[in-house]
This record gives sequence, structure tokens and C-alpha cells, in this order.
Amino acid sequence: MRPIQKTLCALALSALAIPATASAGETHVFNLYILGFRAGTISTAINKKGNNYALSGKVQPTAFLRKLRDVGYSGTAYGRFGKGHRYSPSRYTGNMRTGSRTSTVKMHWTKGRPTVDAYTPGREPRPYDIKPSAQKGTMDLLSSLHSVFEDSTKADLCGRTIPMFDGRRRTKLTLSKPVFSGVKGTCKGTYTRVAGFSPEDMKERVNFPFKLLYELQDDGNYRLKSLSTTTTFGKASLVRR
Repeated sequence: MRPIQKTLCALALSALAIPATASAGETHVFNLYILGFRAGTISTAINKKGNNYALSGKVQPTAFLRKLRDVGYSGTAYGRFGKGHRYSPSRYTGNMRTGSRTSTVKMHWTKGRPTVDAYTPGREPRPYDIKPSAQKGTMDLLSSLHSVFEDSTKADLCGRTIPMFDGRRRTKLTLSKPVFSGVKGTCKGTYTRVAGFSPEDMKERVNFPFKLLYELQDDGNYRLKSLSTTTTFGKASLVRR
């Protein structure tokens, strides 16, 4: 199931069902297509109050994909947000099913520095492991994904780097400055493995390029319409519902 896992990563990782932990103040739902076939749904839902946020997300496979492999994801994140799509998580829980294993990670941040409270199933330390305490300034995967999904002003569209930490591995999203044409804005992006990966994974591939297509809305903001990438086995995309 390695290709499916890599595709989800290339699409920034995370759904119609939205947990009560994040009421439907703002939702984003995308269909996931692999080789032209609908493989599932990816969604986020956020509730903001003041400068605080409560966020939930899901990757929900189609029945066809579930018959091949039981893959999926659900997660929640809490913290504070600011201008320019800046999110500072304070707590995060993520549950991942890959078809061969199920894992759960729980983390919290203190002054921007993450602590892993639990990562199950556990394993013996490995030479390429990284210290969570050294990953200051990183965001969880769910908050990072939502910051790309949400509407944006023209001034704040793309043009930033998002450092991420999932409890074992450090990655980053790099978004280029947008190119505008009429009511559309296009950004090139790259998902990059930084540290915490095996030498085999780093040798196999480090960068996963993708493209974001935004469209101007009546309120003057730009809304993400699609995300596309090319994997080793073909094209994959997210298309807003």
C-alpha cells in the first residue's frame, strides 16, 4: 500500500462526517482522485473563537478502495491562529490506517516546542530518529493542511513555507508565490521530507511537487478549487466538492 500512502503525503496528508469537537463553522471537502478514479474524500472542519481554533479532519476511502485496503485518517487539533494563515497548535491527535497497520499519535506544544505524549504502536529507537524537542516552530499535519485549504486574501495567497512534525518525522510544505490569470491564481508547491526518515526512504524520494489552483470569490478572497500532483504510478488530485 506504499503508493497510496505516498499519494496522501504528496497531497499534504490529512469525510463527510464532522466530529462534534469542531462544529461546522467552516468546512472544506475535497474528492480524492487517483488515476482518474475517485478514491475517497478529504475534509477539514474548523471552529474559531477569538484567536483560538478547534479543528478536525478526515480521510475517508471509497467502498472500492476499502475492499483493497482499509486506509483512512482522522485527527483533531487545537491552538491559536493569526494573520497570514499562521497556526500555533497546542494539542493534536491523529489516527492513521495504512492497510497494514493502525497508528495513533498524541502531542502537545509548549512555547512552540512539541512533546510526543504517546505514539502507538511503539518501536525500538532507530539511528535516524529525531528529538521532538528540537522541532520548535513546527505545525501538526492537520493544521498545516487546513491552512492550505482555507480561503485567502490575495496578499496572503501562498508564498510561504510550512514546517511540520508528525511525532516521528519532520517535513515541510513550500508554496511559491502565486501567478494570477483572470479570476484564477496558481501556486506551485513541494512536500519535502526533512528528517526522521529511513535512509531508504530518503534515497527513494525527497520532494513531492504539486500544484494548487485558487479562484476569486465574490467576497474578494481566493478559494482552493483543486490540488494536483503526479506520482510514480500516475496522476492524483483533490477537487473541491
